[in-house]
Amino acid sequence: MQNLEAANQVPQVLTTKAYIEQVLNQLLLDYQNTQLEREKIALWEANQEFSILGIIELLTDELRGYAFQVITNDFAVKASNILEELEKLKILEIAEIQDWYLASELDYPQMKHYIEILNYLRLLIIEYIRDIKA
Repeated sequence: MQNLEAANQVPQVLTTKAYIEQVLNQLLLDYQNTQLEREKIALWEANQEFSILGIIELLTDELRGYAFQVITNDFAVKASNILEELEKLKILEIAEIQDWYLASELDYPQMKHYIEILNYLRLLIIEYIRDIKA
């Protein structure tokens, strides 16, 4: 029975991996489409104590790096360490992101969508690593 479960898991892992690549590629396109909103945010955050764009850039770099490791099967860091980091990283619970995201006077639908997809990519990577560890 274990062999059957393992055999069924391989296609799911490959499908998840392909989907991670698809979401990553879409995320890159989505980022390019947020240029105008990023310019507006840059003006807004000039008066803030923090940089939303800076936080988003750091999160993007981190998650893209993990996604590329999944896609290439080349884990520079142990998969279990990545899993632990991603489980701790709750994008929509970062105080600055939360304050900006929920502020009613700010309307940046493309950037908010970008953050949601970024978080979705995080969840896909978590699922993938859990599946390969099982």
